[in-house]
Amino acid sequence: MRSLNATTRAKAIELANQLIGQGYTDKNEIIQHSVSEARRWAREHAQRNERVFVSSHSQRTF
Repeated sequence: MRSLNATTRAKAIELANQLIGQGYTDKNEIIQHSVSEARRWAREHAQRNERVFVSSHSQRTF
């Protein structure tokens, strides 16, 4: 998880804690799944923010 940026790492930890709460016990599986899902979440989050940024600035008139 060290290679993740702070926001993605926080999401991975959140997801890992959820998996632990659901009864998963295999630490390697928990880490792999939570990192994978956090990266997917980060990509989707970045794409949504990019679309909002582009649409809000594309309507400017000079």
